[in-house]
Amino acid sequence: MTTRKKPARKPGRQKWQEWEGNEDRLNVLAAWARAGKTDEEIAKAIGISRSTLAEWKKHHESIRTALSIGREYADRLVENSLYKIALGYTVTEKKAFKLRKIEYDELGKKKSEEEVLEYADETRHISGDLRAIAFWLKNHKPESWSDKGIKPEADETAVAGTIVFDTASVAEIKKVMEEEQKNAEKER
Repeated sequence: MTTRKKPARKPGRQKWQEWEGNEDRLNVLAAWARAGKTDEEIAKAIGISRSTLAEWKKHHESIRTALSIGREYADRLVENSLYKIALGYTVTEKKAFKLRKIEYDELGKKKSEEEVLEYADETRHISGDLRAIAFWLKNHKPESWSDKGIKPEADETAVAGTIVFDTASVAEIKKVMEEEQKNAEKER
């Protein structure tokens, strides 16, 4: 009885090689990361396991870079949105309204009547969101804006995070807070 030897495997391209050197595929990886896909979702889209993708990132600079650039871009977009929401912003919206056009003859009798839709731009200001402001300050200036207040080791003569407002500013802040509270109650 003779045993047959299995033919030696031809060294083929590994799947990572299809992605590492291909600029278009690296752009796809970056786009997936920018769209907020998790490593697990990206791995599934490629047809590999999450652990294999982790190995790719460990050993292949271009794959790691493409994924991190995409995620950094997405993070910046979210940060900018949070910043915009914290400060407030102005938005212009197209609004439709009905317009009734009536035509009269020279004697003042109604000749025709029609309703048409007209569009106009409406600009409105969206007030800053107090929760976004608090979140931003707690994360960007925790030494001044933590929930715990002044730390015991802080200089007792210094008051961290103190801001002095004039009476008009206090009234405006109070008004914004009341509006926010009303909006929150409506949402419940």
